[in-house]
Amino acid sequence: MRLIDRYIVRNFLFNYLLAFTVVVGLYILLDLIVNFDQFTHAQAAAHAGNWSSFTDLVGAISSFYMFRTLLIFQQVCGIIPLLAAGFTMFRMTRNRELTALLASGISLYRVAVPIIICAIGFNMLVVLDQEVLMPDNINKLLRTHSEVDAATLHPQPIYFIPESDNSLVLASRYNPATETLTHVRIIQRNKAGLPISRIIARRAVWKNNIGEGPHPGGWLMTDVTQINDLKSLDPHETPQPEHQMIYYTPLNPHQLKLIFAKKTVDYLSTAQIDRLMMDSPPSTRDALEKIMYTRFTQLIINLLMLLIGIPFLLTREPTALIKNMLACTMVTGICFITTFVLFQLAGTAVSPIVGAWLPVLLFTPLAVVMLEGIKT
Repeated sequence: MRLIDRYIVRNFLFNYLLAFTVVVGLYILLDLIVNFDQFTHAQAAAHAGNWSSFTDLVGAISSFYMFRTLLIFQQVCGIIPLLAAGFTMFRMTRNRELTALLASGISLYRVAVPIIICAIGFNMLVVLDQEVLMPDNINKLLRTHSEVDAATLHPQPIYFIPESDNSLVLASRYNPATETLTHVRIIQRNKAGLPISRIIARRAVWKNNIGEGPHPGGWLMTDVTQINDLKSLDPHETPQPEHQMIYYTPLNPHQLKLIFAKKTVDYLSTAQIDRLMMDSPPSTRDALEKIMYTRFTQLIINLLMLLIGIPFLLTREPTALIKNMLACTMVTGICFITTFVLFQLAGTAVSPIVGAWLPVLLFTPLAVVMLEGIKT
């Protein structure tokens, strides 16, 4: 690596850390100001109305935002390289370093190469964050501001959850701590959606690795009654309940946890979402496909935004830098907004693959045109 490359990389890394600290710090500060009362109430409740010391409160807040930074990084990872490149070019232009490089015959493209390579490297950190760090700390990420001590699990009812075999599951209560369903009713339907049979049980407990069903576990039901709705029954005849039976289904405690915490699926790794999608009903498959596609295209868009913005910053005229930075902010801002809108339309107004890849198809020619326009 040449001396000039090391110099540019060093400046870019410093400015990247600076931009990361400013953006993430501002995000945390605003969030803390808005939700500080929830932290204090949670600490007071955890210590029976008398939280022991200021240190406990600071420790709880620090722990909460330490893990929340993993999520914040995913949200701002596209803008930080562009900010770092802007700071780097502004400093080099102000110190007349770009002028010296141009006078020595070095192309502006050559100046941009180390920045682009570093941006690609930071994109790999985004992959590490999404695929390893966030899935490993999913319980911490699920905490709200009022649950800073732990990811609280509360029993909840289940209403008409569709399964991949077209059946519906109801339960008066699901306890995630014991993985137990109470007063279970399963309505089995045909492809047209008409009920064909019912399974009623007083209780169902999830058991891993039981039987030889197509799934790694099943629900061990007690006091079970099976009713065939296609068979005309004597109204005076009551189906005899069974003491126990095992019901195999893709609906497991992990999926129930995802249903109760809708944002949880965003914290899963791509491999976990792929496995989840295999057992999901058609009604939720589009949403999962959208997440799969947008994760990949987001990495490409992050790089495209840098390629679109950096030509504004590589200028021969130091006096035009401020005007170019404003133009860069406007153009990349429009690109970010367009990407956000198209990602929101994916899986609803358009198919997941079209909504995810359309920004790439739109902005790749723009990036090529912007790079071709650099005056070297």
